[in-house]
Amino acid sequence: MSGTPGASRFAGGVIFDLDGTLVDSWALHRDCLRAVAVNVHGIPASAAEIAAAQRPTDRATLAALVGPDHLAEAELIYRRVLRERLTTTAVAPMPYAAEAVRRLRRDGRPVGVCTGRSRSDAEALIRASGLTVDVTVAREDAARPKPAADGLTLAMARLGLTADRTVYVGDTAADASQGAGAGARTLVLSRLPAAHGAEWLRSLADLPAALDGRSR
Repeated sequence: MSGTPGASRFAGGVIFDLDGTLVDSWALHRDCLRAVAVNVHGIPASAAEIAAAQRPTDRATLAALVGPDHLAEAELIYRRVLRERLTTTAVAPMPYAAEAVRRLRRDGRPVGVCTGRSRSDAEALIRASGLTVDVTVAREDAARPKPAADGLTLAMARLGLTADRTVYVGDTAADASQGAGAGARTLVLSRLPAAHGAEWLRSLADLPAALDGRSR
């Protein structure tokens, strides 16, 4: 264990979901989905339609929004609009995300991302947010998509972690299911039913205390 003052007692690594956990990207994501709906069907999608279409992966969300027959076109439009928006729109880390990542890296802890987004989109968002992580496992890296555990177990392997040395942080029921499937301790930034087996994390400001097993 490092002798650095204030270093965490936690001896493992942390893997984060991306959207809504590390990066505050919901407004940008919603804008991209609206553009997809307009370009594919000629009419904007309502907030309710966008919310109803949301799935654990980007491809599944697009298919739910515009139909599987338009998926290839929708993916191209989404990617183009995202890149355009990123040239003019700031993408902020979620509250306390930058501090949490910096502290983990300072303490020598592996930090990864496991996301249902494509690799190109995920890496673009991570760059835009100014965050630095050791490993990114994206939707196309996993044999089965979230909520299956494949992506998370792959991220653990690439970081040299075992399940008992991994904490997974997410914000959805799919994240909770993925963490449980991988056998990792899972913290969620939302109040999910206890059946999901995850622990509630009020905010990323509380992550150091949670890792050390302290209440706050």
